[in-house]
Amino acid sequence: MCCWKEIGEAPLWVNGSVVETTRKTCGKESPFYYLSHSIRGKNKITYISAAHLNQFKAAAAQGARIRLLHNELSTINMKLIKKGGHDD
Repeated sequence: MCCWKEIGEAPLWVNGSVVETTRKTCGKESPFYYLSHSIRGKNKITYISAAHLNQFKAAAAQGARIRLLHNELSTINMKLIKKGGHDD
């Protein structure tokens, strides 16, 4: 089961997307960033400082990879259950 190993070895990750928007202050536009994520079916946003932006982008990319691995594991488990291949 390579998927479990990959998940266990993943660096820091977050479940969400980094969103860039702009803010106007005194007629000057400047970018700012949020992490958009769902908690119990409700969308939440968390401010990300520019100093942490690259870390959050990398963590969100890892989160997307982990979601794919979980989906892959789920598919494998469904097949095993249907075959009766795993009994505890």
